[in-house]
Amino acid sequence: MHNFFTALYSFLNGRKLLSFMLFFTMLGCLSFFALKLQFSEDITRLIPTNDKTNITTKVLSQLNFADKITVKISLKNNGSPEDATEAATLFLSDLNASSKEYVAKVQGKLDDKNLQETFDFVFNNLPLFLDKTDYESIQNKIQNDSISKIVETNYKSLISPTGIVTRDFILKDPLGISFIALKKMQQLSIGDGFQLHDGFVMTKDKKHLLLFITPKLPTNETDKNSLFVAQLNTIKDKINSQFKNKVSLSFFGATPIAVANATQIKADAQWTSIFAGISLILLLVLFYKNLSSPLLIFIPSLFGAAFALAIMYFTKGSVSAISLGISCVLLGETTDYSIYVLTHLRNNKDIKLLYKDITKPLILCGITTSITFLCLFFVNSEALKDLAIFASLSVVSTSIFHWSYFLWFINLNKMTLKKVH
Repeated sequence: MHNFFTALYSFLNGRKLLSFMLFFTMLGCLSFFALKLQFSEDITRLIPTNDKTNITTKVLSQLNFADKITVKISLKNNGSPEDATEAATLFLSDLNASSKEYVAKVQGKLDDKNLQETFDFVFNNLPLFLDKTDYESIQNKIQNDSISKIVETNYKSLISPTGIVTRDFILKDPLGISFIALKKMQQLSIGDGFQLHDGFVMTKDKKHLLLFITPKLPTNETDKNSLFVAQLNTIKDKINSQFKNKVSLSFFGATPIAVANATQIKADAQWTSIFAGISLILLLVLFYKNLSSPLLIFIPSLFGAAFALAIMYFTKGSVSAISLGISCVLLGETTDYSIYVLTHLRNNKDIKLLYKDITKPLILCGITTSITFLCLFFVNSEALKDLAIFASLSVVSTSIFHWSYFLWFINLNKMTLKKVH
């Protein structure tokens, strides 16, 4: 086998322009497909799965409330329920203006259309909602003095700005008998712990107003949802600043949590890779006393990573970002191969003898390391399986790169050769 790689080296070394073109073409194609790979930031992929956990995940994903974003507007010491409803109205207005494409619906506010439909339904079926005590209340309403007060109240309502909304209700039910039944429906529909205030759902003590947003996008689409969550944070900051001493707005739910996890995972993976790379470069620079040698040592590792990601793009289409963060340990493993080759090159300058010495050991190292990582397939964790595939492909391709292009790159770098020799 070493004869084949010796011949390959001679071929590449004798055709430098073609070798350059071939290398950069391969690297460009691999990088192109590697960059198209989708990264999953789902932290649950790290958790081992079985039949019970799959059932639990399925049930949770099918719960109607699981995908909701809960918006809570809480009163401060100087706030009033009217401040909460005003803040909620402003929130809905800004949400509709900036994030309409991300929102399927918003619950927690009774709009005019639903209110009219509910009123018509109650009015047309009024006897079904009334009991003996209600008729006694109606008897009091039809007394002369009560009618006078009701008419006066209705007149004031009609000439006020709210008359646009109350006009139809007053014309259909001037005595407000239907509202007796509506109060009963309010208790049935909202519950004992909540009540309606100016069309919004509030807690019984009127200290908290609740809105429920149903996003259009699923929770796992964190790239697009991150824009949505950023817009929600902007609206939140605006309202909290405008109602500084009156109300406090906050939100929580599966979508913001998923976005926060994704952001943290990306940051951890990036900083882990950067820290590992810089640490190794500094260590190698101190050892080799130049910058070109560490850069050459990293070329096989970068090629192997690009190859592994490109293959995973065609076979899986996505990969766990957590597994890539863990795979930074491969930098130390794959750079060892380069150091191993450089060490042998220092003691043996004959290329034929060098290939004879390093071919079998590198093959053995690549195979044993790949098998070690492939053992992760016995763990029922999607992220660890992604790590196994990425690590095994990366190690094998890095080994192949050492047999083909690495020595050719060293030969091109005169400074490195002088240091090594």
